[in-house]
Amino acid sequence: MTRLTPTRRAFLRAMGAGVAALPFSRLLQSSVAQAAGETLPLKFVTIYHPHGLAAELWAMRSSDSESAFDIAYPNCSLQPFDDAATYGKSFKDKLLVIEGIDHLSNANGHDSAGTILTGSTIDGSKRRPFNSSLDQFLAVTKNLGSETRITSVNLGVGNDATDPGLTLSYGDGGTPLPKIIDPVAAFHLLFDGLAVSSNPVDMAAATRKQKLGQSVVDFVRWDVNRLRTGLAAPEQQKLDQHLTALHEIEKQLSAGAAGGPLCAVPAAPDATKFPSLKQYNGGEPYFDAITDAHIDMLAQALACDVTRFGTLFLNDLSYATNPLGLPADNHGAVAHTYNASAVGNNGVMQTGDPASWQRLAMFNRYAYGKVARLMQKLDQLGILDSTIIYVTSDMGNPSLHSTRNVPTVLAGGVNGKFRMGRRLKMAPGCPTSDLWCPGKPTYTPTTNSKILVSIAQAFGVEVDTFGTQPDPKDVTGALSQLA
Repeated sequence: MTRLTPTRRAFLRAMGAGVAALPFSRLLQSSVAQAAGETLPLKFVTIYHPHGLAAELWAMRSSDSESAFDIAYPNCSLQPFDDAATYGKSFKDKLLVIEGIDHLSNANGHDSAGTILTGSTIDGSKRRPFNSSLDQFLAVTKNLGSETRITSVNLGVGNDATDPGLTLSYGDGGTPLPKIIDPVAAFHLLFDGLAVSSNPVDMAAATRKQKLGQSVVDFVRWDVNRLRTGLAAPEQQKLDQHLTALHEIEKQLSAGAAGGPLCAVPAAPDATKFPSLKQYNGGEPYFDAITDAHIDMLAQALACDVTRFGTLFLNDLSYATNPLGLPADNHGAVAHTYNASAVGNNGVMQTGDPASWQRLAMFNRYAYGKVARLMQKLDQLGILDSTIIYVTSDMGNPSLHSTRNVPTVLAGGVNGKFRMGRRLKMAPGCPTSDLWCPGKPTYTPTTNSKILVSIAQAFGVEVDTFGTQPDPKDVTGALSQLA
């Protein structure tokens, strides 16, 4: 109780110990707290997409400025964030697109996924980073995940391995943490105990809880109306906010103990939609459905305050007749055949093949469409403004396996901690004639560690360094341009 706000403490006292123990009590707290104008707790989601990016159809154009930019032009990979027809609204004002971020992973490509949330080089002998990932640092080390049922959740598509190139989340000392690739298993982890089964005993128990909750709502409504008549207009307005919250709670109760517009426990995923889960074992045609199931459950889990920390490791669509019409081998025939112009070649001469840009940008657009889907869900659930989504890949130019200029997008509202709706372009630190130059005196990179420090500070954690690199300056300091 000592960590609760006054509004939440007062509401729990009104509810009584019995209702406070029910699965939906946190939802009731959040409804009233939000109606009273409180800031909701910050949530953090990291999404990885493979194959780097086609810089030509992602980077700022000459006509763009920091706050006025076009991402709806033909073939732009960022289109989904400005596609109101598909996602209900434009999310440009909830974006920070950042060019010039470098991963100093020393892993030359795919294993660099292990650097995304750790800011660490990869220990070649143990094949893992040297420190924990930011999600675990915040959720476990700093105890920010202790107030929810699930401290953090790690989801993946098609591959449950924990090699440094195949996972994002690491515990103390860089110990890789498992991720869940089965949406049914993810559902049980997140929602068991909140969802009501079809068993008559369970249904009867849920009905009793529902009636008890409605009785509390009725009492609180009576008490609010009793107090209202003796208050001045400003205080009456505050009570009206509570009445609005109570109306939302009534809708939730009428839909079931954990239902409603802010926190609706989803139905268990239909396993027949993905009879196979694993990559190279027939799972590829189901990756799209698996991804959507993960995104929808993650959004609901965040809305229900089941967890505040999550990672999602996306996969490609490497199979014949995939919905993008791309070659069956997305890796070899799309990523490796990317032939960049000067915009994306990192100073290494490539002849520049626009057809290769469009193929890779099509896959990038698919991945960003999944992020836009998550943003749409979070917005509908009322929590996009209290969420930060960090989206990136393991490399920039995938045909060169370059870890320079990795695609970096921050999305959400971040509780106002960052100024969103902008594009940022970091000054290059590496000589244009040199693709690999970490550790050289002339190299002053803008590393992902600076983003990690900024995110930690957005959570109120006073750190100024995060990650393990040979040069401490590469992991020190926040990215000041975000604020």
